[in-house]
Amino acid sequence: MLIIQEISRKIHAMPINKLIWLDFTFLLLLFIYILSGLHLVPFHGDESAYLWLSEDYDRIVEKRDLENVLFNPDGNAKQYLRLSTGSILAFSIGFTRDITNNEDPIEKWLWGSSWDENIAQGNMPNPRLLNLARTCSAWMGALSMVLFFLFAFNLFSSRLVAWSAALMLATQGSVLVSIRRAMQEGPKFLFLILTAYIASFILKNLQSAKMTKYPYAILGIASGLTLASKQDTVPMLVSIYLALTVVPILGKKSVQTILANILYLGSATIIAYAIFLIFMPVFWGWWETAFALIGLAVILFQLPVMKDDQIAKLAALAGLFLVIGMTIISPAQWSKFPTPIVSMIETRESVVGGQLTYFAEQNLFTPNTTTNRMTFLLENIFISKVMYMEAPSFNVPPFQEMIKTYENSFFSGRTGSPLMDGFVVILFAIGGWALLRKFDLKSLFAYSLLVITIVLLFFIIPLSWQRYFLIIQIPYSLVAGVGVYQIWLWIRNWVDRWSPEMA
Repeated sequence: MLIIQEISRKIHAMPINKLIWLDFTFLLLLFIYILSGLHLVPFHGDESAYLWLSEDYDRIVEKRDLENVLFNPDGNAKQYLRLSTGSILAFSIGFTRDITNNEDPIEKWLWGSSWDENIAQGNMPNPRLLNLARTCSAWMGALSMVLFFLFAFNLFSSRLVAWSAALMLATQGSVLVSIRRAMQEGPKFLFLILTAYIASFILKNLQSAKMTKYPYAILGIASGLTLASKQDTVPMLVSIYLALTVVPILGKKSVQTILANILYLGSATIIAYAIFLIFMPVFWGWWETAFALIGLAVILFQLPVMKDDQIAKLAALAGLFLVIGMTIISPAQWSKFPTPIVSMIETRESVVGGQLTYFAEQNLFTPNTTTNRMTFLLENIFISKVMYMEAPSFNVPPFQEMIKTYENSFFSGRTGSPLMDGFVVILFAIGGWALLRKFDLKSLFAYSLLVITIVLLFFIIPLSWQRYFLIIQIPYSLVAGVGVYQIWLWIRNWVDRWSPEMA
C-alpha cells in the first residue's frame, strides 16, 4: 500500500513538462511499434487494388489526363473501384511512388484465379513496392493513435485513460493488421479520430455555453476527409453528429444555444460533403457544386451573429456571391447534385450483392441473418482474433505460413488471446458502469459513439468482413480506458482508507 501511495504522490507532484515527456515517449514507442511490423503482415489481395488505383495520381499529375479519372455515367475499367473506395490512400501511394522514383510494375490481383495462378502471373507486388505502400497507411495509422490519445485525454482529462485506451487500440490485433496493410484503414482511422477529437472540443464549448463557429467548420473539414478516406466510417460520423445535437438539449441550455448548435452542425455537414467532392478526383466534375456548398455553409455560419457583427454580414455576402457565381457558371449543378452519392450507393450495393451471392453459392456462410450478423458483430467487439482474409482462395499453405510467422513475432499485438480479451472485456464493463454511474455529457458522448455505431453497423453492413467493423474498437477501447482509471481510483481510495489504520 505504501508503494501505491508513493506512486500516486510522485505522479501528482511531477512537473507538467515531465508528464508531457512521458506522453511523448509513450506515443513514440507506439509509433515505432506500429511501423516496425508492417513488413511481416500477411498479404491481402486488395493491397494490389490500391496500388493499381494509385496510378490515378500518375494520370493526373504526370500525364495531365484527368478525363479518364472523372466520373463517367457509362463507367470505365477503374470507375467501380473509385466509386466504392476512398481516394486518400491511393493518392498518398502515388505521391510516395513519385518522390521515391519507384517504378516497380503494378499488377492487379485476380480474385477469380487461385493463389498459385496469381503468383505465376506475377500479380504479387514487389516487396519494395508493397512496403512503400504499406508505409503510407501505417504512418497515418500511427498518427491516428496519437490523435486517439489526445482525444481521450481531452474528453476525460485523465492521462491514465488516454494511455490505457491508446495502448489497447494500438495493440488490438485486427486494427494493427489493417492499418499496416496498404489498404484504407490507416487514413480512415486518422481522419475519423481527428473528427472525434474536434468534436470533443465542441462538447466542452457546449458544456460552458460557448458558441463559436470555427470548431464546427473544422469538424466539417475533418468529416469530409474521413469520407474521402473510406465511406464505411458513416456510422460513427452519424453518432458524433447526433451526440453533439442532443448534448445542449440534455444539458438544458438556452433555446438560442440549441438552435445555433443545430445550424452549425448542419453547416458542418454541408462543408463535409464539399470537402468530400474536392478530395475525390472522380467527382471533380462537381467542382462548382463543392464551392457553392462552401458558400452556402459560410452564409449559415453567419446567421446567429449577423445582426450585430459587421464582419459576419460581409462574410455572408461573400458566401452569397460564391453561391450565385457558381450557379451562373453551371446552372445544371443543382439537378445533378445527388449523383455522386447515388452512384456510390449503387456501386457499393452492386459489389456487396455480388459478394453475398458468391459466398451463398459456395455455402461458405450465411451472413445476412439476424443471428449470424449479431454474433459476428459481438465477436468483433470483444475478441481480437484476426480475419486475415475473406476469400477462400487464400486458404493455402504459403498464406498460412505468413500468418504463423506474423503471429509468432513480437509485433502482432493482441491476436485472439482469451486471457487478454477477457481482461479487456472486464475493463470495458467496469468503464461502462463508471460512465453510467456518473452519467454526464462526456458519458453521453462516449455511449453515443458506442451504441449508435453498433446499431448502424448491424443494420447497414451485411457482410461478415472484419474490416467493416473495426471502427467499433475506438469507443470500445475508450470505455475500457475509463475502466482502468476506475480501478486505479478504487485502489487509491482503498489505500487511503486503510493506511491510517496500518500506521
